[in-house]
Amino acid sequence: MGNAGFTYLPASALESLKGIELVARSLVEGALLGLHRSPYHGFSSEFAGDRKYAPGDSIRYLDWKALARSGKYFIKEFEEESNLASYVILDSSGSMAMADPAGHTVKFNYACYLAAAFCYLMYRQHDASGLFVYSDEVTCASEARAGRANLTALLGRLETLVPAGPTRNGGCLKKIAGQMPRRSLAVVFSDFFTVDAEFEAALRLLRFKQCEVILFQVLNEAELEFPYRGRVELRDLESGQRLELEAEPVRASYLKRLGEHNCRLGKLCDSLHFMFETLSTSTPFERALAAYFAKREKLF
Repeated sequence: MGNAGFTYLPASALESLKGIELVARSLVEGALLGLHRSPYHGFSSEFAGDRKYAPGDSIRYLDWKALARSGKYFIKEFEEESNLASYVILDSSGSMAMADPAGHTVKFNYACYLAAAFCYLMYRQHDASGLFVYSDEVTCASEARAGRANLTALLGRLETLVPAGPTRNGGCLKKIAGQMPRRSLAVVFSDFFTVDAEFEAALRLLRFKQCEVILFQVLNEAELEFPYRGRVELRDLESGQRLELEAEPVRASYLKRLGEHNCRLGKLCDSLHFMFETLSTSTPFERALAAYFAKREKLF
């Protein structure tokens, strides 16, 4: 599929994404299940095999051929197709408008490249994909659908987004979680600077609904390293508040607090069996995705 007209899924990236798709297809009970079978057995769809008869089983599903061959009773089992409902959830608040020190890569643009890549992977694997966008409220809620037309619509929607305004991670994610079907996949892109009790409640709701959740924290080099020197002026991209300070004396304190914040968030995700990954905008998005899926393949 050629998508040369879409900024966030250039044709030059499609070849590299094919390799990532192969890794994703090998996962079991994880993200990207469209080409896999559901682990929930029923009596519909494709024949999976026999199991021994147990008292209470309906004789409707007796394998009469197996009975004739062995003289033993077996029940036929079937697997259901598992077309996963997957959702990309994108933070479009003002803090995502921050660029790297050279002014080249904006966090939000980087997140959109990643979001487009996931939408494309879902399309290639015949999964239904949808899109939620939020800042201090949910501004886009696209129902999960499969097919080329849906992919085109999602890529087109990404083109129109501009990061601005305050963020309310917890409240928005809780609202989004309430709209998502059970056992969905949620891939969330944010800087996750706002993590509070409401945010934790939203993640627990997703866990209660047995959703697969991947949180990608998108940060740039300035946020990860605080490379400033001398007296600098910092501006809050959401409130507009400005602060002048000497960079060197606060660097160690800032990095310590960032590390502690991410450690708490990582532990919360671990407790819920969610995945949390911090990505730097200095890493090409194709390489970041490849590294993530290689890591996930080892875990599963």
